[in-house]
Amino acid sequence: NYNVWEIMMYPDPWPGNHILNTLLTKLSMNIFGQEQWAARLPNALFFVLYFYAAYHICLQLFKNDLLPFLGCLTFFIFNPFLLDFFSVCRGYGMSNALMLCSSMLLLKGFMVQEWRAVWWSLAFAVLASYANFTLLIYWCAVTAMIAIFAWNDYLNHKNIKQFYTKIAILAGIDLIYLLLIYTPIHKMQSTDQFEYWQSNGFFKDTIISLIENSRYGSKMIDIPHEYFAIISVLFFFIAGAFMMYHWGRYTWKEAVKTPVFVAFSLLALTVFVNIMQTIILKTPNLTTRTALSFYPLFVLLISAVLYHIQQSKNLITQIVSSLLLIFSVWHLARTVTYDRVREWWYDANTFQVLEILKNNSNNNAISLQTGWHFHRSFDFYFQTGKTPYLKLAEYNKNIDAIGNYDYYYVFESDYPLLQNQYDVVEKFDGGSRLLLKRKN
Repeated sequence: NYNVWEIMMYPDPWPGNHILNTLLTKLSMNIFGQEQWAARLPNALFFVLYFYAAYHICLQLFKNDLLPFLGCLTFFIFNPFLLDFFSVCRGYGMSNALMLCSSMLLLKGFMVQEWRAVWWSLAFAVLASYANFTLLIYWCAVTAMIAIFAWNDYLNHKNIKQFYTKIAILAGIDLIYLLLIYTPIHKMQSTDQFEYWQSNGFFKDTIISLIENSRYGSKMIDIPHEYFAIISVLFFFIAGAFMMYHWGRYTWKEAVKTPVFVAFSLLALTVFVNIMQTIILKTPNLTTRTALSFYPLFVLLISAVLYHIQQSKNLITQIVSSLLLIFSVWHLARTVTYDRVREWWYDANTFQVLEILKNNSNNNAISLQTGWHFHRSFDFYFQTGKTPYLKLAEYNKNIDAIGNYDYYYVFESDYPLLQNQYDVVEKFDGGSRLLLKRKN
């Protein structure tokens, strides 16, 4: 309902306003109408960009070897938790697509020493963070990587004027972007919108939560999340040692061109900026969906290590690639769902509830109140005129036991507060969610 500039200036500091997603959703719905598929369309289309970036990273690393190409490509894509976000109207899907495209261009820029690719990498990093502000840490990492690229370019050409010019351009672009996002960031911080994150440490909040959600409830490999997290951390340090080994084999100017240097440095810098942010700005750690962007960066590191192993020990590459391929396909086949997404699982029955209410309306508008978790989904259909038979009550963070509503939709745990006024009409998901009807 706001114009473009108002959206960019954050009229509502609620962090769910992922600005680029909001702008593209507005555009999509202006073109196609106020349909739920139109609201979801931008993120669905950004999956094409994510696939394109993953495809070209694997092509760049394994152009002549099909098995590692397929193994890494499926590992990039077949994460059910990641795929969820290309079907919902939030900024996480498009931000990860833009981030991976930025990573692809940065990898290309370093490997072939091409400034054009590096600048485009920065542009995509800016867009990625504009789609979801949690990726400001990635934008900072890319800025640092471009500074490294500029220094290496100076070592190759000994042109100090050109070096200072590139750094000035980099600083200018970043400064303009900082000015653009100052107001939204200030509004979020001044209204304490970061309270939704947690502060139990990077390992627990970020790594374990990301692994838990990526497993999507699957018990295919019945190992605690903590063990997978430890293995991931160990691999990260092994990859760092692997990078140092290559530094010993090459000069600095050649070492920075290696995929393992780019992938490890990009992930390490992103993690470092994230941890510094929590220490200096006192913001909690990224967790669950806000931690999701570490997944593609981690897969990029796996791919880079496999690329180097392939140069001398192709059998190991084939074995690992086969395991990645089999695991990815098997995991997605076991976890794929069509009626819900993991982060908003409780919205799986919205259509069923609306159908029940429609059938019981008798052409009269009936009133509905919901628990606060459910309200946003119902409000979309109410605000867009899809439910003329419904009068939706105002958003309420608390259960309203004295309100006069025809129906109430709540979690089972909220029912004791309402059982004297309402009867259960329908149970969903084994009774975890209840549609209630007012007595008498």
